[in-house]
Amino acid sequence: MRNGFYLVLTIVLMSAPMALGQAGSSRDIRADEQQLQHYQWQLQQDQSRLSFDRHHHARHSLIREDEARVRRDRDAIRVLRADIHRDRRIRRRRASL
Repeated sequence: MRNGFYLVLTIVLMSAPMALGQAGSSRDIRADEQQLQHYQWQLQQDQSRLSFDRHHHARHSLIREDEARVRRDRDAIRVLRADIHRDRRIRRRRASL
C-alpha cells in the first residue's frame, strides 16, 4: 500500500514540471504566432467587409454580425498575444536558472 502511494506521489510530482515545460517551448510559441498571423489576417478581412457593408448601406443585422466577428477576432488576438508573452517569460526564467 505504501509503495503504491509513493508511486502515485512520484508520478504527480514528476508530471507538473513537464506540463510547465511545454508551456514555454519554442514549438508552442511558434504555433501561437502562426495562429496570431491567421487571426490578424482574418481581422483585416472582417474589417474590410464591415467597411464595405457600412459604405454600401447594408442591413443593420449584417453590420452587427460583421462587428461581432471583428470583436471575436480582436479577443482571440488579445488572448494569443498574452499566451505568447507568458510563454516567452517562462522561457526567459528557465534560461536564467
